[in-house]
Amino acid sequence: MVAALTAVAVPFAHSLQTDFWFAADLAPYRALIDAYRDGRESEAIDGLLAFEGELLHQMLDSVGDRDARAIGSGHDPALNELLFRSAAMLHLDAADDLWSTGRADAAMSQIEVAVRWADLGARNPEPDGSFRRRWYLGVTLLVFERGGWWDALRFVDRVCEALPDDVPLLTTAAWLSEQVALAPVRLGDAGVAGVRDAQRAKRDGLGDAARRAGAALAITPDAIEAALRLARVRMLLEEDGEAGELLLGLIGRTDLPTPQAYLARLLLGRLAAKADDPERAERLFREAVDLMPEGQAARVALARLLDTQGDRRGAAVVLEPGLTAEPGGFIDPWVDYRLGLGIGPDLRGALRAELRQ
Repeated sequence: MVAALTAVAVPFAHSLQTDFWFAADLAPYRALIDAYRDGRESEAIDGLLAFEGELLHQMLDSVGDRDARAIGSGHDPALNELLFRSAAMLHLDAADDLWSTGRADAAMSQIEVAVRWADLGARNPEPDGSFRRRWYLGVTLLVFERGGWWDALRFVDRVCEALPDDVPLLTTAAWLSEQVALAPVRLGDAGVAGVRDAQRAKRDGLGDAARRAGAALAITPDAIEAALRLARVRMLLEEDGEAGELLLGLIGRTDLPTPQAYLARLLLGRLAAKADDPERAERLFREAVDLMPEGQAARVALARLLDTQGDRRGAAVVLEPGLTAEPGGFIDPWVDYRLGLGIGPDLRGALRAELRQ
């Protein structure tokens, strides 16, 4: 059981721990945070949703007026930092609960409150891998899971303004920008002008994706996922030379996770086929199949290549394992394409666990 937060913290050097959390008018809210940290999530969320939104923001305004707060270490936060983080996570879980019942607007209102709590714990400079950085990634992925591409992109664009040097967030923004750019468009009666506007918007969206992924690589040149996503966007923009250089750099590495190594060869193989180099394309597709024999995308690409070269028997041999395989839980990385961004639930679970230690 987590101890209730009812004792004034010992101040750190050169800072003053304020005691605003222990005022009588904050006792009901503080009790909810205690319940949340003790693992009684439903009780805490139900109690939180009884608070008026305006009252929550007034409470935050009061806290924000305090100009002296203690700062602990990354793994040993000061008491006020722990409270800020706990409040941010509680409101985030309340938002998830509201989304599950179809109350999207109320959920986003909880997100706005959560962001204010999280930002009270901001540091300058913000340490790599800090709770706040990881929390923002967890929120972005939750907004995507619950609200879809557009809502997540709008949110992560705001976050990237606040944390412009965060590689996971920039990579996520690149992925979301790409997916929004590729979303189907209903032109209706827009005519030729509408088609041109849609094409321009698509290209602009892909440009945003390239800019975000490029920014991530500028910060961390060996960022695997940023390089892979940038290569994919360069291909969509028909910038094949730049895409090929990125992919060559990736397949020459020995530290790639299997899904990323598979996709790098699949994409480079497509570039080779497009450049009328079938021998190289076949070699790359076969390497991808060897890496992930269950991968449908590489098998289909290889079979198509063989078929266009007149080798229908070879194409059938390549496809046969996929046609006779038992149904299972395997999802081709090309179909899912979330790669490292499918971590949302686990990431948020880890953040909760940190608060309950």
